[in-house]
Amino acid sequence: MKIVVIEDNPDIMDVVDFILSSDGHELIPCNDGSIAANLHNINPDLIFIDEFLPVKRGSEICKNIKANPLLQHMPVVLISTVPHLATIASQSGADAYLEKPFELSDFLAITNSFVKV
Repeated sequence: MKIVVIEDNPDIMDVVDFILSSDGHELIPCNDGSIAANLHNINPDLIFIDEFLPVKRGSEICKNIKANPLLQHMPVVLISTVPHLATIASQSGADAYLEKPFELSDFLAITNSFVKV
């Protein structure tokens, strides 16, 4: 599975990279959300987006993805420490959310829930 991870914390990106690589997935990392302009070419199976990014909120990136007919089929998971993440995820059209700090098992469960059989 090809997974885009938009996360500005290098420690979290390292952990996510280790988890995904160990589980046989291809990680495409981005630390600022700029990759969103190229998602139609990348065609990821799953996108994880941190809510707090340097330039734009993850929920805004998610809204843009879900408003684009060419991208809206791509599952998006918001990840953050922000309060009321469930509400923010729902309002942005995210397919799921994951609160930080997260357990390895929770991260893998969400990832595997989007695996195409």
